[in-house]
Amino acid sequence: MSNSYIQIVEQAIDLLDGLSLKEYQSAIQPHFPSSIGAHLRHVIDHFLALMSGSTEGHVDYNKRHRHNQIEQFPQAATEILESIIDWLSGLDDSDREKTISVTSEIDVNDTKSATCHSTIERELVFVTSHAIHHYALIRIMCGMQNKTIPEFFGYAPATITHLTKTA
Repeated sequence: MSNSYIQIVEQAIDLLDGLSLKEYQSAIQPHFPSSIGAHLRHVIDHFLALMSGSTEGHVDYNKRHRHNQIEQFPQAATEILESIIDWLSGLDDSDREKTISVTSEIDVNDTKSATCHSTIERELVFVTSHAIHHYALIRIMCGMQNKTIPEFFGYAPATITHLTKTA
């Protein structure tokens, strides 16, 4: 298996190694009502939903764990991220090709969800892309806190390819 999914998770762990508790927990009002910890907890929730769904045959992205230890403490997030890496490391081709159903809320005005068919691989693409989107927001939050972060943190792989080929 390509370790690209693992590399995305490792980016979060690397970021956490350099953040203070205050930086992790601070919401930068009015621009960011949620902290870095809240963004990472949200990313982790999606990975955990996929992990759970990979064995159950159904992923429900509506199940969230707001305001928990992961959101408050970087070490708790690191521990869960490491367990996600362990899970990713154990996946083989047949695991990634497994068909699953996926449920997610789709309506901004009412509570309405859609369920569709997917594969573990397709959902890995989704959760890592989703993580990168939140990393981009975290990148801005770190900049607002005068925090230096890795050069390509929060950049999509295709953007990195474009930037490195045109440099």
